[in-house]
This record gives sequence, structure tokens and C-alpha cells, in this order.
Amino acid sequence: MRSFLRFLRPMAFLRRKAVLSGLLGGNRKWLYWGGAAWVLHWIGGLLGTGQPEAKYIRTLEPGERLLVVHESESPLATKKAARRARRRASR
Repeated sequence: MRSFLRFLRPMAFLRRKAVLSGLLGGNRKWLYWGGAAWVLHWIGGLLGTGQPEAKYIRTLEPGERLLVVHESESPLATKKAARRARRRASR
């Protein structure tokens, strides 16, 4: 079902139409639109936009509970703070 829903996304349609009509069909207008759509797609991939990645998957048994907690700082922020503290201590 997920693969079918992917085709309903506008940017996926634009990229698909650009490949079929622009690259394979020779229509320059679709080739330019496709180039722009692919550039936006690549930029989105570089910036990390899109679907979030599942970190933990488990089926709960009856009677079990799941607690979801938001971490206050990311691991990268923790590393940067530790690096800054080391630099301040070495001065």
C-alpha cells in the first residue's frame, strides 16, 4: 500500500513525469521541470527532510505499557557542549 501512496505525492509525480516525458520523450520543458524537482529532492535528502526513521519497533503484549520520553538534548549537542567545556578548561 505504501508504494502505491508514494505515486500520489506531487513531487514524485513530477519526477516520474519528467523522466518519462523529458528524458525519454525528448520534451525540454519536462526535462527542466524534472531537473528542478530532482535538485529539490537531493537538497531535501541532504538536509534530512522527509519521513522520520523508526528508532524502536516492538509489539506490545496485553498489559504492557510504552513510555515515550523526549530527550532534552541531542547527542551532537552533548558532544559539542563537552568539547566547549574541555576547551574552556584547557585555557
